[in-house]
Amino acid sequence: MTLVSGSPVEAAQAHAQAAVPAWAQLSPEQKTILAPLEKEWDSLEPERRKRWISLAARYPKLTPDQQQRFQQRIQEWSKLTPEQRGQARERYKQLKNLPPEKHQELRQRWHEYQQLPEEKRQQLREQRPPAPPPAAGTGTQPPR
Repeated sequence: MTLVSGSPVEAAQAHAQAAVPAWAQLSPEQKTILAPLEKEWDSLEPERRKRWISLAARYPKLTPDQQQRFQQRIQEWSKLTPEQRGQARERYKQLKNLPPEKHQELRQRWHEYQQLPEEKRQQLREQRPPAPPPAAGTGTQPPR
């Protein structure tokens, strides 16, 4: 065991880092599942790594369609900038706090949107006003 000198905060941070494996310490299966995150893995916060490891542990139990959707989403996520990720986290928090009836309404509207031809969806995306910037300080905050 390595002793860490310094403040209790530094010691806690070092302990948290040690509890979450670096990329080289992941199993071959975890590396395959989390491959899109390889370049940034070692710079991710420990809590984020724990979350991804948890998701990877559930991956084998997913249906093939769910696995495909997971892979598509993790690839899309890995291509987002930190600011875009912060905006996505903020939108997720907002959606999570909506009442159930509003959730259902949004699901229905999303389903209707997905049924549209690609040309119409592209047209709607171009007409959509740009999303407002996140509130100050929310772009880099981890989800809780």
